[in-house]
Amino acid sequence: MMNRRQLLATSAATLAVLTATPQAFAATYDILIKNGRVIDPSVGLDATRDVAIAGGRIVAVEANITGDATETIDARGKIVAPGLVDIHVHAGRSKDGPPLALQDGVTGWVDAGTG
Repeated sequence: MMNRRQLLATSAATLAVLTATPQAFAATYDILIKNGRVIDPSVGLDATRDVAIAGGRIVAVEANITGDATETIDARGKIVAPGLVDIHVHAGRSKDGPPLALQDGVTGWVDAGTG
């Protein structure tokens, strides 16, 4: 059993460790995309904004998000959009077609006669 002195010493040591290593606490967001031109036609948005993602979902789109994140991406000069639709592709003949489209931000497409 611990006596009072041991309890206080252990508590002080624990407090010192926790305040000395702030990275021991979880980040507010998983990914923070800063200063990108956010285009989202569903809400009529076309402006420079920050986008915060946590748990695989967009949790905030604001002019200046100040929380910490596991990964921060500087999107200055880039477009941030929920996904693009390509209305004329020939991606069906190759197994590499869909992954290449995803690399370009295309999340939906209309195959124009591949098969």
